[in-house]
Amino acid sequence: MKIANVSGRAHVVVDGRLVDVEQASRGRLPADPMALIATLGQVGQLPVPNDAPDLDGVRLDPPVPRPSKILGIGLNYRGHAEESGLQIPDEPVVFAKLPSSLIGPTDDIVIPGGRVRVDWEAELVVCIGRRAKRVAEGDAWSYVAGVTAGQDISDREEQFRALRQFTIAKSFDTYSPTGPLLVTPDEIANPDDVGISCTLDGEVVQSSRTSDLIWPVAKLISWCSRACTLEPGDLIFTGTPSGVGDSRQPPRYLAPGNLLETRLEGAGTMRNPVVAGPSYD
Repeated sequence: MKIANVSGRAHVVVDGRLVDVEQASRGRLPADPMALIATLGQVGQLPVPNDAPDLDGVRLDPPVPRPSKILGIGLNYRGHAEESGLQIPDEPVVFAKLPSSLIGPTDDIVIPGGRVRVDWEAELVVCIGRRAKRVAEGDAWSYVAGVTAGQDISDREEQFRALRQFTIAKSFDTYSPTGPLLVTPDEIANPDDVGISCTLDGEVVQSSRTSDLIWPVAKLISWCSRACTLEPGDLIFTGTPSGVGDSRQPPRYLAPGNLLETRLEGAGTMRNPVVAGPSYD
């Protein structure tokens, strides 16, 4: 199943067309995308109305618009660890991202005036489908509602200021694009080997597969759920492949006027323009 958020209403994609789940189910299913996440097993087959719009050309909102929390994973691709010159950690490195940073797959990424070290990080994002506490690694995928593409936009100046701190550096408003679709695991041939890529103004800057993850999805869910209860709709940004701007020689960063495109196999492509905003200071 492929799920889209159109103006705050949950839709499923059927043969390239958008079906409003509340209307098609005659009220049996909720309109709210967050409520639908916890009831995906009840969706079944829905009729496609004659006037169902085509997916192409419709503006989409974040497929999971109001998670109670977003967890990010640092240094979780072997290639990224190598380019960063850092040792592979013994256990996952976890930080928080604020839900207020979420935007949709075509919304603007707004860089505050004066910020010149803002980086891209293409990621597979996991959405939790049911409450998870102390989940066994072998059961972890059964707790996943779906996956989508994400960008963990990162202000490196803020991230590495004094003591390293990640949360604010990765949580400016608009710094968490997600979408375009939330894809249930059964739609993916191998959920642990999904292609992911990122282009900047048409140039490929990241290209990898999630089989390069140091800590795969199941391990991350199991590990995180030891410490905090994961709720339906919570998101995990699972880490970024090699190719980030800060590791390039010379470094390269986002600037107003750029177009950042992020593709996750099966979930589609985000196209986020980069624009200037008011000064952060």
